[in-house]
Amino acid sequence: MRLLTVMILAIAGLAQTVTPEPDIADIFYRLDGDKLVPLERQAAAIQGKAHGFIVMNMKTASEFPGAKSPIRFKSGHLELIVRSALPVSAVDPNTIYVLRKLNPKKKTRELLMTSGRVSPLGASTTTTPAEGVLSVEFSRYGSSSLKMTTGELAPGEYAVGRPYGPAVFCFGVD
Repeated sequence: MRLLTVMILAIAGLAQTVTPEPDIADIFYRLDGDKLVPLERQAAAIQGKAHGFIVMNMKTASEFPGAKSPIRFKSGHLELIVRSALPVSAVDPNTIYVLRKLNPKKKTRELLMTSGRVSPLGASTTTTPAEGVLSVEFSRYGSSSLKMTTGELAPGEYAVGRPYGPAVFCFGVD
């Protein structure tokens, strides 16, 4: 009887340490204690704008609706969880997932992709694939997921996802 009690307590202890993992790959959550909090999913609208007369300035940006994300966190370090579509040890996660700071506008949040200038004497453009990318640390989480740990995040708007993916997961820091 005593052995059975010890075994039940051991199994109960294991049940408490089960790591919650996302069911679907490439969807981001914030780890809050032992709960996964979903982030705001958004698809980018690519906007190109140009203005000027003889000298024209232009830009291309990914825009996300809403001036602020409805998902808000306090400033500090965050732990974000994503189930990887690839085996966790197969590739450097920094090459498939990025955290970016977004620029707030009146009705949108944007990520500048290309800027340029055109004049009668010539034209130049600059494309910055690493625009707004912030440094993060990755570690294995559970059997099929990754934990992305951020540095100290200042107040603002952020997006996490694949560098060139169709969807990002947004949140704000107050």
